[in-house]
Amino acid sequence: MVNAYVLICCDLASSEKVVEDLEKIDGVQEVSPVSGVYDIVVRLSASTEEELKSIYMNIRKMKKVLTTITLIVSKTL
Repeated sequence: MVNAYVLICCDLASSEKVVEDLEKIDGVQEVSPVSGVYDIVVRLSASTEEELKSIYMNIRKMKKVLTTITLIVSKTL
């Protein structure tokens, strides 16, 4: 299993819609609106790195998503 976190900056007026859309994506385990530099943190899980890449590339292409940073988990303690 491959896991990652995606930090998302989005159009603030559309953040609720972005959260709703993220919750519908297979592989999205958790969606958390946050305060600070980023607007949303998403936890992803996939069987392979290729599947994980497909999920976060789809997130990057979403309307109203301005920027993302993807953090792939190297080890869970």
